[in-house]
Amino acid sequence: IIVFLVAFAAMPGAATADNSRYRVELIVLTHLGHDEQPRLAPWLEDFSSALDFLTPPAEADTSSATPTETPPAPDSGTGEADQRSAVPDAATDPWNVVVHVPELGERMQDVWRRLRLSEPFRPLQYLAWEQGGNAPFPTLRVHDLDVILTAETGAAGPADEAPPPIRHHRLDGTASLTRSRFLHLSIVVELREPVYDGVIPSGAAAGPNGGPGGSLDSATDTPEQAAHTGFLVHRLEQSRAIRTERMEYFDGPVLGVLVWVTDISETVMQEQTE
Repeated sequence: IIVFLVAFAAMPGAATADNSRYRVELIVLTHLGHDEQPRLAPWLEDFSSALDFLTPPAEADTSSATPTETPPAPDSGTGEADQRSAVPDAATDPWNVVVHVPELGERMQDVWRRLRLSEPFRPLQYLAWEQGGNAPFPTLRVHDLDVILTAETGAAGPADEAPPPIRHHRLDGTASLTRSRFLHLSIVVELREPVYDGVIPSGAAAGPNGGPGGSLDSATDTPEQAAHTGFLVHRLEQSRAIRTERMEYFDGPVLGVLVWVTDISETVMQEQTE
């Protein structure tokens, strides 16, 4: 057996990862009418290190429609990708580059519409992307545009060289698809509300019925003199093996995530050979 393993390891390409590529589509939803009590947190977890496709470029145009405000427009289900990726194409394996897909496929668009019309649930946000099946695996940030806290980095130096502030969103979290023997998806999402002197201000707790979306300046609705003393947080954190072409549901008392993963390896291979 040892001789066989040594010989196999020495074979050309034996340790080379195969080419594979996946499209991931997820919808974050909330349960209406839940009775789950949030936990009181003195600070918010920072998800800003994750790859963020949902923040508008330059964070300048906050008046346009966002995924949380308007359901995705129908398409052929292929999800034509835009030009935003994790790294430049010339600097990475094209099979493994991470690409944002701006629209959900037909199946998940139908799920979004059904959730909006349902009584017990309400969709909050969606995200879709394409990635390779080989390491390094990306971690994607999932959030709305309602900023409840802006934290300065405190970096010294000229203003034009200072890093941008860290924005914490009302709905915020990450998603990560990895592959070893099986596909594995890890989800962390939080729904947060600021507490001011122990009291949630009116309007700050606008939940699903009031619309989860908002502008990047929505946190300024609260008077400047009212400093927050903490945050009420509902959290969903799960990680498990999943399968392609099957609806996966990550469920919690307040938040839930629906996921549909498609293996598009054959499609990519055909496109490269044409």
